[in-house]
Amino acid sequence: MSKKRFGSRMLAALLAATTLLVQSTPLTHAATEPEKPAVESEKPADETKKLEDQFKKQEEARTEFTDMGNSYASKAVNRLASLHMISGQGDNRFYPQNTISRQDIAVLLTKVIGLQPTEIEDAAFEDVPLESPYAPYVYGLSELGVMNGRSEHTMGALDPLTRQELAVMLSRLMKESAVTKVAGQTAVAYSDEEEIADYAKTAVEEVTNQRWMQGAGGEFNPTGTVTRAEAAVIAERVLDARYQQAEQVKYKVDVERLSLAAGTSQRLKVSSAGGDELPFTPIFAFDRPELGSVSADGTFVAGSTAGKGNLTVTVGYKTTTIPVEIKDAGKPAAEKTEDTPKTAPVTSSNDSATKVDESKTGVEGEKPDADKATTETDATKPADPEEEAKEPAEKDELVNIAPGSYTSVTTFGAPDSYFQELEKQYPGPVGGLVTPTEDWTGYHRQFGRKVTVELAEAKPLERVALSFKQQKTSGITMPEYMEVEVSRDGKVWSYAGRSVHDVSAKEDKLVTRTLSVTLPDVNTRYVRVSFPVKVFTFARQLEVWAKSDSEWNNGAVLLPPPNPAKLEEAKQAGRRVENMLLAYSGEHGELGTWTKEDFLPMVGYRTVDGYMRDQMFDTILFLPYQTIPATKESWTKYMNDLFGSNKQLDALNQAMREYNRLRGTLYSTPTQENVVLALPYPNASQTNFGQLDEKKPSLSFSPAGIGEEQAYLNRKAALEWYFQELMKRWNKEGYAYLKLEGIYWFHELVEDSAPKERQLIRDMGSMVHDEALRYYWIPYFGAPGVSEWKSLYFDKAFLQPSYYSDKPVGIDRIQGVLDVVNKYDMDIEIEGDWKMYNDPKFYQTYYNQLVATHKLGMDKNNVHAYYFGSKTLLESVKSTDPVKRAIYDDTYKWMRGRYDRTEFFEGSEMP
Repeated sequence: MSKKRFGSRMLAALLAATTLLVQSTPLTHAATEPEKPAVESEKPADETKKLEDQFKKQEEARTEFTDMGNSYASKAVNRLASLHMISGQGDNRFYPQNTISRQDIAVLLTKVIGLQPTEIEDAAFEDVPLESPYAPYVYGLSELGVMNGRSEHTMGALDPLTRQELAVMLSRLMKESAVTKVAGQTAVAYSDEEEIADYAKTAVEEVTNQRWMQGAGGEFNPTGTVTRAEAAVIAERVLDARYQQAEQVKYKVDVERLSLAAGTSQRLKVSSAGGDELPFTPIFAFDRPELGSVSADGTFVAGSTAGKGNLTVTVGYKTTTIPVEIKDAGKPAAEKTEDTPKTAPVTSSNDSATKVDESKTGVEGEKPDADKATTETDATKPADPEEEAKEPAEKDELVNIAPGSYTSVTTFGAPDSYFQELEKQYPGPVGGLVTPTEDWTGYHRQFGRKVTVELAEAKPLERVALSFKQQKTSGITMPEYMEVEVSRDGKVWSYAGRSVHDVSAKEDKLVTRTLSVTLPDVNTRYVRVSFPVKVFTFARQLEVWAKSDSEWNNGAVLLPPPNPAKLEEAKQAGRRVENMLLAYSGEHGELGTWTKEDFLPMVGYRTVDGYMRDQMFDTILFLPYQTIPATKESWTKYMNDLFGSNKQLDALNQAMREYNRLRGTLYSTPTQENVVLALPYPNASQTNFGQLDEKKPSLSFSPAGIGEEQAYLNRKAALEWYFQELMKRWNKEGYAYLKLEGIYWFHELVEDSAPKERQLIRDMGSMVHDEALRYYWIPYFGAPGVSEWKSLYFDKAFLQPSYYSDKPVGIDRIQGVLDVVNKYDMDIEIEGDWKMYNDPKFYQTYYNQLVATHKLGMDKNNVHAYYFGSKTLLESVKSTDPVKRAIYDDTYKWMRGRYDRTEFFEGSEMP
């Protein structure tokens, strides 16, 4: 779609178009903001804080209108208002019964489908002049073929929109945005069908089948006008359809990898897996601009340097990674990696990366050991070939417009004052992350950062890039990805893809990467870059490259809104685990295979009449059965099963999606389930684990014959291999409704007979903490090592009461458990299994456990783990026997601190 330009007049209109369904008014921010200084360093500190507060308020805004009352449209209106896609008409009133005009619906539909507004030079419609804030939206839909004028020269912009006109627009929109049309079971049977214009009959049928528009009283009322309330409800349905498309899009790239000679090029072709149109514009990204660059249409141009990189394709929320290899005149491609200096590093303002004692940073919140701190200077650092040629391969007419821009940095979730104080040691350049300097800015924990850049004016953006480094000896690791979002007004955002790399978390050499995302015809003023932070992340030179005019000729640009699951994950980062269910899986047929239907009543509390009333277990711990052999083959088989299709993790993800759908939060505030994964135990009696390297023999974990030190190293190597494979699989799957919370040490005691057991546990703790995950353990009552759990680097330890047993254990055991829990600051596990349904002894044992812990206050002040054998609690959910069903209900009440029984069951008592 070729686009004509009209320069500054259109930019002014874009900045003015920030209200919806109301008269045009300029941005309050733009109207009242004083003239900006040339560089950020000149800006007063309180002005920076004011900007940060502004962005925060925009993200958290939830508008409530005083005139909505109990309107059927309240939910849709408030939701769209919170996303800044709709607004009121003054005095905090929405006026839901007022009609909506044709130009207002253009703005609303453009925003919900993610169409980037069109820029033009000549106004085709007399009633939509160039200066109108509605022009980008009206002409965008017009060029897309969704909205036509009343005549050749008029749009009828202020005319009320009729229902049949809206039906036609929605039908065209379905086609242009590749929404799958739902076939009707029966023909449309509106009593006023004869009143529907011929041009609209098919469209009315389609939107009715789609359930985007519904008649009332058996009539469609085709010539009736659309109210603002109706428009909001319909727009929300379209928005949800777009969310679903972005989440479930299926596409293919014509190559699995690229291998090019230096100076050559190749274009990637991205198409729908079903052969129809793609619902969103593909976005391309690359992680090594010194090797080449990728344009917005997918053409990769190799530079003159040999090496390997990663090209990322994003469509909707799905990404595909294409390995790239550049060959130079017959020479093999080589990874450009810096060797860590062998000389003792010296402090430098340009490379102020304080070395972190990894054994210390493994514990959440512990400050780096200043006495052991060492840093490195550019003087002692070898020449960096990447830094010598880090300019993008295609840079003609491009200008980096980021320097001097206002920036705001926020954390994923609530900020932590302690960690913020620590990262002040690495503030970076005075002008902020957008300053073109070699200085690194350090970020410490707090899950991740969002960096928002407000450019001086809107420009056609070409590329967004940010450089990171990994220096593991200093505790600095590369973030797994960088994501980019864009916005014209700083309120309504579009997701513009991600860039990834293949730097291993185990890489101990100094490595730098510049992650960049190439943008199609996106004329915007606000850019937001997000990246996760594990322990320390160092970044520099946030660049936003733009041209004075866009050269995009590949049709309309459609981008999805930011992923609501990711937004909620960021808000809920660090959310406390409260109730963790142990889910044994692998082998054991049906008992070891969890399905979506199995998980659904575990993640959500399902009432007797079938309603999903509340969340149940907020965390699932996946672990193998105790019988799993300590062999590479068995561990691999278990992992493959864990990541299998329609079971285990995939089933849990599906269950959480359904849970959110039933709760009405799927595309607004979706809940993510925490996941904890287990490390299988490397039993010290194993002499034939398997080969990790084809050139080396099978590992033995037994000290007999190889010695304790080698046995320990072999056990450590096996666990490190498993953990790295586990993380690769997890990151590859990208489960939208799951959050990896931590890793579980599988053995329930400290095995003193095993070679260097304590050291091995600590090694694994450091490894887990390097990934910013928590480390969990569930020892039994009286187990060796219980009193040491904190010194073993565990973040949480749940004590098994070992009361639910066929042994004659008295109820006083619970008091003993409480004493241990309080003494060592532990949490508790609740225990039950299938025997409690049929055996009075175990029934009363389970309930007495609930009564005792309730009386002692352990149901309110502790985090809890729950052992129910394998899927035992499901029998209670499905049972029509009120006694069996009550076990599920009473467990839920106990979890919520509402269990009120105070008397113990005695003898053979059972209801």
